[in-house]
Amino acid sequence: MKEAIKSPNERKIVLRFNSALQPVGDESGILSGVMGLLGSDYTKFPICEKDWRKVRIRDKVYNEYSRGIIKRIILKMLGRVWKETKNKLYHHCYDSELSLEENIENCPLGITADHWRWFLDYRNSEETKEKCKKNAENRSKQLYTHTGGLKSLARLGEEEVIYF
Repeated sequence: MKEAIKSPNERKIVLRFNSALQPVGDESGILSGVMGLLGSDYTKFPICEKDWRKVRIRDKVYNEYSRGIIKRIILKMLGRVWKETKNKLYHHCYDSELSLEENIENCPLGITADHWRWFLDYRNSEETKEKCKKNAENRSKQLYTHTGGLKSLARLGEEEVIYF
C-alpha cells in the first residue's frame, strides 16, 4: 500500500478542500482511488465487524498512511469503501442455493475461514435481513439519485464554480 501512495519522484500531492472541508479537484480523485484500494484490503480491515466505527485497527492505518490529512475525511472515505466492499462481496460470493457449510467452503481468497463464517452468520441473521429490507424500502423513496459518475458532489460543485 505504501508503494501505491508514493508519488513518482517523491513529489507530494496537495489536496484542496472547499469551504465545507470536502476534498475537491483532480487530486481528490487520486485520494479516492487510494482509499478504495486500502478500504477493500481485508488484511487491514477484516469483514467480521458489524459497524465501521468498531473496526479497531482503523486509527492505526490512518496514522500510518495519512501524513496529516484531515482524519475525519479519510476515515469516512475508508468506511464507505469498507461497507460497499462487504456488500459486493456478499452478493458476488454468497449463493443462496447452497447450504451455509457449502458457502463457507467457498471462502474468497484473502479472507480467513472464521471471518467468512462470522460474516455469513451476520448477513443471514434475521436482524440484518430486516435492516436490509428497511434500507431498500428507504432508498426506493428517494426523489433524486446521484448520477454524476465517480466524482463527488463537492468536486462537481467546485468545477461548476470554476467554469462558470
